Amino acid sequence: MLKKAERLTVSDIEALSQGKSVFGTLFSLRFISAQKTGFAIAVSKKVAPLAVDRNRIRRRAYAALEKIHNSLSIPVYAMIMPKKEFLKAPFTDICREVEMVFIKAGLLSAKDK
Repeated sequence: MLKKAERLTVSDIEALSQGKSVFGTLFSLRFISAQKTGFAIAVSKKVAPLAVDRNRIRRRAYAALEKIHNSLSIPVYAMIMPKKEFLKAPFTDICREVEMVFIKAGLLSAKDK
C-alpha cells in the first residue's frame, strides 16, 4: 500500500480532468504532470457492486503501483480506473499491465522495468 502522502486528495483529482488518458485491457489511466507524484484509484459500483470487491481491487492496484512508482521518469498525478476484468485477473497480470500502460503513457521507460 502506498503511503497516504503519495495518494491524491479530492482537489488533486479534480485537476485530472485536464489530463491525458491511456487505456489498457484491465484499467484506464488518467494523468497530468505535477510537482510531486501522487496516485488515486477510482472503482465504480458498476465495476464491482460489492464494497468488499471494490476494496480488494483498490488494494491490488495500490500494491501494483508500489512496485513502479519510484521508477517514473517525471512526477505525475495519476488515477487508475479499473474495468470489470481487473477483479478476476491474477496479480502478476495486473503488475504487467500497470508497467505496460505507464510505458505507453511515456511515464516509464522500457528499460526501467
